[in-house]
Amino acid sequence: MRLRLPAWLARIPRPGATARIALGLLSLTASLVLALDLVLGIFPSEHARLKAIRERSAVDLAIQVKVLLARPQTEGVVAEMLGDIEHASQDIESIGVRRTDGVLVAATPRHAELWKRAANEASTLSEVSVPLNGASGRWGSVEIRYADRAGLAGWRDWFNAPLLILLAGLGTAGLLMHYLYLRRMLQHLDPSQAIPERVRTAFNTLTEGLLVLDMEHRILLANDAFAKLQPGGGKLVGRPIGELAWLAGALERAGEQPPWVTAVKENRTVIGVSVELSEGMEQPVHALLNCAAIRDASGHARGCLLTLDDVTELDRVNGKLRQALNELEASRDQIQRQNEDLQLLANYDPLTGCMNRRAFFARAEKLMAHALATGEPIACLMTDIDKFKNFNDTYGHTVGDHVIQQVAKLLHSAMRTEDLLCRYGGEEFCILLPGVGLAEGMRVAQRIRAKIESEAGPGVRSVDGLRITSSFGVSTLAESKAHSLDHLIERADEGLYAAKDAGRNRVRFAQPGGDALDEAGASAAAKTELADA
Repeated sequence: MRLRLPAWLARIPRPGATARIALGLLSLTASLVLALDLVLGIFPSEHARLKAIRERSAVDLAIQVKVLLARPQTEGVVAEMLGDIEHASQDIESIGVRRTDGVLVAATPRHAELWKRAANEASTLSEVSVPLNGASGRWGSVEIRYADRAGLAGWRDWFNAPLLILLAGLGTAGLLMHYLYLRRMLQHLDPSQAIPERVRTAFNTLTEGLLVLDMEHRILLANDAFAKLQPGGGKLVGRPIGELAWLAGALERAGEQPPWVTAVKENRTVIGVSVELSEGMEQPVHALLNCAAIRDASGHARGCLLTLDDVTELDRVNGKLRQALNELEASRDQIQRQNEDLQLLANYDPLTGCMNRRAFFARAEKLMAHALATGEPIACLMTDIDKFKNFNDTYGHTVGDHVIQQVAKLLHSAMRTEDLLCRYGGEEFCILLPGVGLAEGMRVAQRIRAKIESEAGPGVRSVDGLRITSSFGVSTLAESKAHSLDHLIERADEGLYAAKDAGRNRVRFAQPGGDALDEAGASAAAKTELADA
């Protein structure tokens, strides 16, 4: 009675003859290796090898312990050495030196808890004992407890076993070599390799359309993918390819010569001929046409292999990808612009374009630290618009904003590239002048004050005859004896209040602990400070 296989098992594809023979040869080879190892013990046991290594290590340690204990009062040294060995090794859990009466002479902290083997039992893989002998015979032993990782070590050792590695190598490289060799040799013996149906089946697995043409460009074979491109169906085998009007028309529209003619005539490969197939089709198809000459043993062309690859979907995806990339680039540029706008909003006052206090202090602190470290001069000017409240009360806040903008514009025009200008608050501004001493700072403040007095009022065109003035306070690192940026600004602010008290539209320098000075007094004070220095 014939054995019937289950339905699910019968549906599993059966390996070909070449694969089955290669697998059989491999099985025989593996069986021979296993038999030789069983009889001759070619591959040593990993368990025995590891145990021998541990026993040798234990003997070496026992010799060192015996030498140390032969000296008086060395138990502490031995205990310290045992602890160092335990910490240095990942496999050792504990070590102890035990007398024959069971007393531990020296041991690591957990040895008494971990050691389980009796004195008369043989050493195991995880517990190794080496006797210590003296002149009168055995007086003790060195005990080493190794980590018991049987499961992990067993799997690791199993995977690293030479026998398994050899079998794995045979199972991969051996099977591949057997299969390739048999495949090459058996094709000369197996007549089924020449059956066209097998070739046709293989070609039908390809996703691109494929034709095999003879020297007269007649179709000898067409796969299913090419037949699906044929409008209205119809027979393909036996027809000249030139009769396929939909393909010939596409080549004519593309201005291309038939690539199969070139491939056969010139005995070469023609690739990447782009055609648009539209005749008789519901939707246009973009395809790439490739042709390769089929050569005989002497290298002469005997036909042509043609492939037609539908890349319509690929073009659509590439188009979407290009669109997405363009959108991403536009978004990146927009984000860059927005980041720049945010940077301006975060660091600059939107009304005047001056730095805000946060940005000003971030940069001014560095200039001040440099001046304090090197002794270079640095000046600070504090200024505000005289009687600014009157502009708001009389003309409204819009005119008040114009006044602030006009003053800020004039302050900007008087600055060097290395100077810092900050809208300190309301109508008040702070200026930091690196490399400027007291006399020069007073002259700069006086020049700006005069410029504001003469140009700021006419600059506000919404109100005729407007008069705008500003008061200035000046401080410097040396003359103001400032020890920080806040102190320097505070001194300049004191000068500003002194200018206000003196009648406004003035420049004043507030001496530390003294009276405020005008430009002439400040110049004299600067000369005195220089002479004292």
